[in-house]
Amino acid sequence: MVFIENEGAVFRGPARAWPKEVWTGEKFEPYKGDVPKPLEWGNVIDEADAQALMGASKAEAVKEPA
Repeated sequence: MVFIENEGAVFRGPARAWPKEVWTGEKFEPYKGDVPKPLEWGNVIDEADAQALMGASKAEAVKEPA
């Protein structure tokens, strides 16, 4: 699972072209947009960058479900 940033939004999925979830500001929700995305869409970011974009208070929500 990778974290993806696109236009300030945080996504996660198995690859940059295949976002499965989007951060709503409270939690990750299923992504309902078109996939696969074009090669130039989004940037893979690490968990620390994802947490920073999502806000430090939401850091625990970044963890993948068990």
